[in-house]
Amino acid sequence: MSKVVLLFLIFIMILGIFGKLRLPKLPKFKRNARVEEARKCETCGAFLFKGVDCRCKNKGSKGK
Repeated sequence: MSKVVLLFLIFIMILGIFGKLRLPKLPKFKRNARVEEARKCETCGAFLFKGVDCRCKNKGSKGK
């Protein structure tokens, strides 16, 4: 039983060593760091989802 635990710990240690290695030759992919601002309805101020109209425009009311 202790041999199995010892082999497991050695395996985890080897994975940790390889995980810390970084390959500087590979290019890093840059994502857009800027987060898109949340859109709000101009009449009632509710947050809008992509491609969905506000409920106040669907009902025809003027908002809050």
